[in-house]
Amino acid sequence: MTETETTEMVVGRLKAYTAMKRRVEQLHFELRHSNIIGEKELIECMALGAHTEGQSNSGGSHLSDRTMAIALRYRDDISKMNKETIIEVYKDLSYLEMEVKRLEYYVSLLAESEASVIRLMYFERKPWEIIEKVLYISRQTIYRRRKQAVSELADMYSLACVAGIPEKPK
Repeated sequence: MTETETTEMVVGRLKAYTAMKRRVEQLHFELRHSNIIGEKELIECMALGAHTEGQSNSGGSHLSDRTMAIALRYRDDISKMNKETIIEVYKDLSYLEMEVKRLEYYVSLLAESEASVIRLMYFERKPWEIIEKVLYISRQTIYRRRKQAVSELADMYSLACVAGIPEKPK
């Protein structure tokens, strides 16, 4: 990866920071409150539905047996789909959590004057005017510190790429 590409990647990750944090929280919520269909629920629902239908139908036993056979046949498919869904969510979640942690850690390694500009600008999404007031510095100084910080972050990411940072899972 060229220096320019690495710098663009760093700026892209900084800009995506709040979206990544939000996505991590969403994925945690979905895992905690997932509506995964269990095989027992599927079989009970289908059997109960067939039993209710069977009461109004004289050949209820035959319908119930057929419905139960279908439920048992789909049990494995549902189990496989649920596992695949959870695996995909965990892949995305672990990748995003690692990217957020890496970015936060790398920013923590910067000089405080540069780190504070990055935190306010990208992590907290503060406008230039607020950053000027909070840090008591000019816009030109903010621009210079941001440029230096991005350059240092790009160097850190370059080293990490050589060490083998995993790409986003597909």
